[in-house]
Amino acid sequence: MPRTLSLQGLVAIALLAVSALIAPQVQAEAREQKVRLQVDRPEGAQCQVTAQFKGDHDNCKNDKADGRDECKKKDGCVCTRTEKHLAWEMKGKERFELRFDQGNSNPFVDQGEHKCDLKSNDKGKLRCRVKGKGVPKGTYRYSINVDGCKPAQAEFAIY
Repeated sequence: MPRTLSLQGLVAIALLAVSALIAPQVQAEAREQKVRLQVDRPEGAQCQVTAQFKGDHDNCKNDKADGRDECKKKDGCVCTRTEKHLAWEMKGKERFELRFDQGNSNPFVDQGEHKCDLKSNDKGKLRCRVKGKGVPKGTYRYSINVDGCKPAQAEFAIY
């Protein structure tokens, strides 16, 4: 009897060890990505919205993603999966709006409790969830608009 218990105990410990090693890798690829925005106001010229990805974890480096080659950090490009969130945050807390005016449809949840209306709150923040089944993988191009400013052209990849 004691040998059976110790064998079961060893199996349980081995399973826990394997799951502890795998779990961080699975969680890492599903991290929320944030695009940081700001409005540049050059003297004597029209203001310009700019976007950048700055984060501790880059989903585009995931083996399942197509990679960073076509997704430029400096232009605010991020990678995500279906049913995951993307977030945008404006420096200076200005309101902004996302527009899928670059030939792509809106891949975000558009009804129910996770509805994304593509407009930031009064603190210059927006968080949207990518739809689940039926959302094609690929690159989604959109613009980030602030009243009176030249919009930023940005994109994200769903893998």
